[in-house]
Amino acid sequence: MSRAGLVLLLLAAAVPVRADDHFEKHVRPLLAEHCVGCHGPEKQKGGLRLDSKAGWQTGGDAGPAVVPGNPDASLLLKAVRGADGVERMPPKGKLPDAAIAALTKWVKDGAPDPRVGGATASGAMTIEAGKKWWAFQPVKRPPVPGSGNPIDAFLLAKLRAKGQSFAPPADRRTLLRRATYDLTGLPPTAEEVEAFEKDTAPDAFAKVVERLLGSPHYGERWGRHWLDLVRYADTAGENSDHPLPHAWRYRNWVVDAVNADVPYDRFVREQLAGDILAARGPATEYAPRIVATGFLAMARRFDHDSDKSMHLTHEDGIDTLGKALLGLTIGCARCHDHKYDPVSVRDYYALYGILDSSKFSFPGCEAKQQPRDMVPLLPPAEWDRVVKPHREKLAALDAEQRAIVAEQEARGNAVQATFAKSRLAVGAGESPDGGEAAFGTRAVEVKAGDLLLLSVTPLKNHGADTTQIEFDVEDTTGGRKWSAAAELADDLLAGNPHGRAQTWWFFDLRTRPTLLPEAVRDVNGKAGLFAWRNGDTPSVLVNSTKAAAKAWTELPPRSLFVHPAANGNVGVGWLSPVSGTVRITGRVKDAHPGGPDGVGWVLERFATGPDLAALPALAERRRAIEPRRAELMRTAPRQDVAFAVVEGTPADAKVHLRGDPEKPGPVVPRRWLEVLGGQPITPNAGSGRLDLAGWVASADNPLTARVMANRVWLHHFGQGIVRTPNDFGTRGAAPTHPALLDWLAAEFVSGGWSLKALHRKIMLSTAYQQSAAAAPNELFAGVERRRLTAEELRDSLLAVGGNLDRTPAGPHPFPPESAWGYTQHTPFGTFFDTDRRSVYLVGVRNRRHPFLGLFDGADPNATTPQRQTTTVPTQALYFLNDPFFHAQADRVAARVTSGDEAGRVDRLFRVVLQRPPSVADRTFAAGFVERYRRSADDRAAWAALARVLLASNEFLYVD
Repeated sequence: MSRAGLVLLLLAAAVPVRADDHFEKHVRPLLAEHCVGCHGPEKQKGGLRLDSKAGWQTGGDAGPAVVPGNPDASLLLKAVRGADGVERMPPKGKLPDAAIAALTKWVKDGAPDPRVGGATASGAMTIEAGKKWWAFQPVKRPPVPGSGNPIDAFLLAKLRAKGQSFAPPADRRTLLRRATYDLTGLPPTAEEVEAFEKDTAPDAFAKVVERLLGSPHYGERWGRHWLDLVRYADTAGENSDHPLPHAWRYRNWVVDAVNADVPYDRFVREQLAGDILAARGPATEYAPRIVATGFLAMARRFDHDSDKSMHLTHEDGIDTLGKALLGLTIGCARCHDHKYDPVSVRDYYALYGILDSSKFSFPGCEAKQQPRDMVPLLPPAEWDRVVKPHREKLAALDAEQRAIVAEQEARGNAVQATFAKSRLAVGAGESPDGGEAAFGTRAVEVKAGDLLLLSVTPLKNHGADTTQIEFDVEDTTGGRKWSAAAELADDLLAGNPHGRAQTWWFFDLRTRPTLLPEAVRDVNGKAGLFAWRNGDTPSVLVNSTKAAAKAWTELPPRSLFVHPAANGNVGVGWLSPVSGTVRITGRVKDAHPGGPDGVGWVLERFATGPDLAALPALAERRRAIEPRRAELMRTAPRQDVAFAVVEGTPADAKVHLRGDPEKPGPVVPRRWLEVLGGQPITPNAGSGRLDLAGWVASADNPLTARVMANRVWLHHFGQGIVRTPNDFGTRGAAPTHPALLDWLAAEFVSGGWSLKALHRKIMLSTAYQQSAAAAPNELFAGVERRRLTAEELRDSLLAVGGNLDRTPAGPHPFPPESAWGYTQHTPFGTFFDTDRRSVYLVGVRNRRHPFLGLFDGADPNATTPQRQTTTVPTQALYFLNDPFFHAQADRVAARVTSGDEAGRVDRLFRVVLQRPPSVADRTFAAGFVERYRRSADDRAAWAALARVLLASNEFLYVD
């Protein structure tokens, strides 16, 4: 196939996956809890043991218990499923469906079971045996076996012992492309390749390395490696997968710290205890150190806005801490002592207590002034000066408002208890159908605080006609008179199952009688007084629902809302301000003749007392607070916050027996792993995270420097010196070059924990500058050829298309938090388009990004030490059909629209592949364009040729 031919299948180079992780996390605890009691070292019911791999392989009286890869043929699965003819297990009750599903998956995956010999009688490795394992022994700088570059010397010693040597040097274009991708994740330009090919100085490549290490894109590339390890995401991971609008600060902190070459020991300390260090350091470092604790905050949440499942969050945190920083599977000790590494249950809960003594952020709601548990980024002194006074004013207003509400509700409850008993019907009557009736004159003696209520009711729905209401009111005490009139539309009866509708007047003896407006008569009116007419007996009382008392707090000044009944009735009355006499003269005329019914009216007085009389003034005071509070919110000082971790309430944790938090065991003091010293936290150390940071980042820790040196080597050579970069324990692979690994670790520490210095040492070796090996080689005779990662591929497409936005990104455009309505049935799952680098794409935990998921991006739910490389048909289909890919190819074609065809071919190859075309390439390109133009225009032909180059192995792979 031509170098520029269309690639429909990508080469497979799959990274080994830890298939027994599922066993350790789900199957081993299940067997221990439900099976080993009857099928273990003390009992062997039916001759079967399930406490070892050999046990289920040998099986019991009926033969092997498990047929790897075939759940349906496995006796164990038949027993727990309750299959016919097989005794159900366990005998005390069926396993939960989730447990059966876990066993089924394990068997279907081939039943990986790491339980082999080498453990103590209790099943766990002893501390003494553990200390003899190579990874727990101190790092010692070994002698270099020869002269010249130490890395080359260590590698050549083994190669020559096998009769081998290094591969030939890579050509300069290949070397520059490799280095540029390794350090920045982007392709070099054709101009950079040409300049390097012409530079014959001995230090030409060293200058390239320095240039790339100084690029801001270095931090984006190597920051992404770190974000893989810490399972960075922009969502929380619970069922609703709520967004984390402030997580981006941690992402950017990582990028900036890597660019600044922050010493790795400090890098680790700040991520484990940055909030504690922030309180002790200069104000300029306060905010970044708070943000750094996002390393711990990134642990998945399993409930929204709740800490009831924090044991699972801590499990995630401990698992990531162990694998990412120490290369240890500490999480395996949650339910039982680790079977193959010297990590006990007590070790696990000693660390658990440290995390449980810390306070974790949760996704919150910015409708509040500060989202729940987000951490302010202002130093305490600045917070006291700027934010605290504002908060105090706001708190005072809120306290005043709460006091008013409490009094309103208390008075409302009192009214509710006495109001109905105080009713006095002053008068009632009816007018004939189609006729006119007078109230006559009603003199009502009132006292201050009394309520007068007049209701007028058509007794039957007459259609669209109206009832005319007129009356005069005279306040003899105040010497004031009013007249009022209104029309009651009979069609208000619509939807009234009782065939009655009422209009309500309230009497304001300081102004005039007022008819309740139509908008308030709507059944969506405020809750409060509930009035209705029951036959000929007028009845008014306070709504007896629990919400009624609170409804009194909504009363506007000088009015009383009446709660709408289920039939739509609603009423309003008024409080008399003085004692005296009120005379009401009224007339009612039914405008519709010929019907059997007319119009009824009721005038009532209620002696309400001081509680109801006080409510309008209280409501006015409460409403007066609202604009003051709104102004305080408008002028609130800006306060950035972080999704972070801070100190909580220090306490030692209890062991969770078999990993179950509902079954507490003995208390375990917070301390370090026993195999690494077991130091207790210092007195008055708060959570103990600062001690933890010191233990992890200590130069005396035999794991931390080794693990990180191995990761740097892995990302330059495609394989680590230890092939299991997250597991340096006995289940992991032994180092192929232990002396080289220790030399690198010792150099790393003595060089000030500088990652950039480590890059220089590795990249300036002959080993790094070899040509690509045909296949992975544990002796590193050649550099492993690799496919671009998902981020590299997307960024390269944007780069060659000329539309890559190289500026750093800030927050994602999430909806306002006050508008969130995410649930387990409608979780968050939006991806935002951007032309920025892929490290800035939103990371959604419960839904894979369409592009990153297709090309083996990191899983944000688990620490990812090394990207897998899969080959699936959908990847080939992507290059044929995806709109983004086609758009980038069109952009590439647009960059070569002018000049003769030979010049256009030349520019196209330089843009995409950073080299001039060969004779064969020119022949292929000319023929391709000519054939394509027979059925399409020129632009489409060149875009098609661009797609061919962009889908070629030469573009997709780094040699």
